[in-house]
Amino acid sequence: MLVALNFMGLAGYVWLALFQLMLAVGLPLGKLAWGGQARVLPKRLRWASLASAGVAMIGAIALSQTAGLLAGPFPAGVLRAVLGALCLLFTLSIVGNALSESRPERLHGVPLASVLSLSSGVAAFG
Repeated sequence: MLVALNFMGLAGYVWLALFQLMLAVGLPLGKLAWGGQARVLPKRLRWASLASAGVAMIGAIALSQTAGLLAGPFPAGVLRAVLGALCLLFTLSIVGNALSESRPERLHGVPLASVLSLSSGVAAFG
């Protein structure tokens, strides 16, 4: 079960990175993110999406390292701290997405953030 959770988390991080990159380049997916207020994100939110894609890539690298798929860049203590911080970040993201006025954002963001929070938490503390 832990292996499956790790791979679900890895797939979630890869999806999140790709999704945020699509938002950053202006694809009309904005109803699924950042409050769902704009179909195409304004410039400042595109930059935020680019930063979010970077965070998601760090998560993908960290979980890949935990799964033994990558001889990653993180020493063991740093890896645990990175995964713990990601667990906290995506726990907060669950709340933010759940409170969104955008139904599409809630339907996309809550399950995704839940998988990322759980997989990161189990990898960090499990």
